[in-house]
Amino acid sequence: MNDSPTKVSISVNADHSGSFSVAESELNTSIWARLKLSIRSKKIDHSISGGTITLSWPDALGIVRELGSRESQRSLNFRFAPEGAAKHKLQEFAEQVRAARAQRKELTALIPEEDLQAHLVARGFTKRTLKPFQLRDLSHLLSLSNGANFSVPGAGKTTVTLALHTLIREPGQHLVVVAPKSANLAWIDIVSECMEPDAPLDGGEPFTLLDGTEGQNLAKLRSGATRFIISYDLMIRQQSAIASHFTTTPTHLVLDESHRMKAGWKSQRGAFLLNISALPVRRDILTGTPMPQAASDIESQLDFLWPGHGLGFDVLAGKSPREVLGNLYVRTTKKELGLRKPIREYIDVSMSKGQLALYSVVRNEFLRDFSKRINASMGETQLLKARRSVMRLLQLSVNPVLALTAMANDDFSVDSGIADQVIDEGDSAKMQAVADHARALAKNGEKSVVWTIFTDSIHGLVSSLADINPVYVHGGVPSGSIQDPGSREGRIKRFHEDKDCSVLVANPAAAGEGISLHTVCHNAIYLDRSYVSTHYIQSIDRIHRLGLAPEQDTNIFIYRSKAPPEVGSIDMSVSRRLAEKVRNMQLLLDDPDLHELALDEEEAVDPIDYDIGLQDIIDLISELEGSANKDFSDEI
Repeated sequence: MNDSPTKVSISVNADHSGSFSVAESELNTSIWARLKLSIRSKKIDHSISGGTITLSWPDALGIVRELGSRESQRSLNFRFAPEGAAKHKLQEFAEQVRAARAQRKELTALIPEEDLQAHLVARGFTKRTLKPFQLRDLSHLLSLSNGANFSVPGAGKTTVTLALHTLIREPGQHLVVVAPKSANLAWIDIVSECMEPDAPLDGGEPFTLLDGTEGQNLAKLRSGATRFIISYDLMIRQQSAIASHFTTTPTHLVLDESHRMKAGWKSQRGAFLLNISALPVRRDILTGTPMPQAASDIESQLDFLWPGHGLGFDVLAGKSPREVLGNLYVRTTKKELGLRKPIREYIDVSMSKGQLALYSVVRNEFLRDFSKRINASMGETQLLKARRSVMRLLQLSVNPVLALTAMANDDFSVDSGIADQVIDEGDSAKMQAVADHARALAKNGEKSVVWTIFTDSIHGLVSSLADINPVYVHGGVPSGSIQDPGSREGRIKRFHEDKDCSVLVANPAAAGEGISLHTVCHNAIYLDRSYVSTHYIQSIDRIHRLGLAPEQDTNIFIYRSKAPPEVGSIDMSVSRRLAEKVRNMQLLLDDPDLHELALDEEEAVDPIDYDIGLQDIIDLISELEGSANKDFSDEI
């Protein structure tokens, strides 16, 4: 009987994937079964051909970390045998795991905090003096092999990242920033704002924007330039070129607004970034909202930052993200920026008769279809249908006429009496109240930004507010030159500089990142909000950020549709869920500002109309449907 250990070969393939291989005679061994079980239990994407399992290299590292200890290899009677490039990569990985474990608990400053500014000046970083909290964060990040900067918008994450790269940069090393298009200008401007043109080691080199075809971008990458910025969308369309560059060139890779990869392997951008995560020599992620929906949102970001270390799996297994991260991140809060707490006011507006009737009909259909079916195992088609119903209720609370049109297009049957009433009423009372509020602020010489998640509502408000010269931004407005009045940047410029342009109407998904409005605007009005906490938090941060005068107040007005208690308001559901998601982030980041934000949501008075009961609603629907009892013998 042969008791010699089974040899499990580990190799790195040409496409940057990894492989585990055993001889054909070893396919019935316990280690081969254990490898397959471990991979399948983690739902890792893989393929098996004979005695070879192929999977992403980061996933391969995770399996090595799980099973590669001497004790595991002895008990399962096998040995890992790295071949070729895998040997060096696994040695590096082992060192990284040891370093990260130590750094989670305790950090050793690479450069004393008090000496950092002098080191920056010596590298030509002379035009901007870092603030104390920025120096603290920079010192912390320098002590890490890879870093996460979860500071609030306006705290200078871009500045700190450029300072970090300036100090760690080695000859021949590239810096590649992946960012939303809205952040391009901030990255392009940051070099001239901080660096001397003739800074040592070409420190004054501007960013090169990768915005062309794959061939054009490859030429730029090989041009001798060393600093680049590319959008998430273009990155996934040119995966081969980008991955090839990371393989051949030492690269410091930065993800700006890194929560955009939170879907991980379920999305193209997440899957690509996780696949190439082991290639760059250093990785940094930047976001003020690392887990906008749930703790699982941070899983893929941690797996990108520390591939194979199992940090994302620990979060999924129930460990608190703060316990998992330890010292592996920095966070500057708004309190540290010296900003006043925003003044939040919740304004509840009752639905009109036709709006309430239609809202109640749709609400009842939603409950009938989904109240007993919603669960984690429901099919994608059913989940999509449920989401559409939720969006319909959100739109009904704001713009019932447009919701009615959308329902007609979806073959949703609505009684003609209710439809006629909705059309006769026109804009909702909430929409009219928001328009009146923006107009009143303009009359007092104050600018405002009105946020709504629906493009049709944006256009409706722009038409309604024509007398105060509105400008708008949504996903259909292209980025471009600041001199182009039709571009996103040109419209923001007009809002800043045109005194007669009193209101910006925008979608948080399109304008919640990459713009600063705080120098001219101190009022945000929410016509509606989505369930995505990132959109809400980041939209507030457009007007509440570093640079505000210490005595300046920031006003947040949140409009909600009031509904009877038996029906319930979807705006209250949004408020509850936002509070829970913000509270989860507060527990991770230990941020008192997030605590206050969650508390405001939790303590706001419910938007309930106690003057209307269930029978009143039933009678109203019957009346509008023409089926009410016309016998008024007991009429008062």
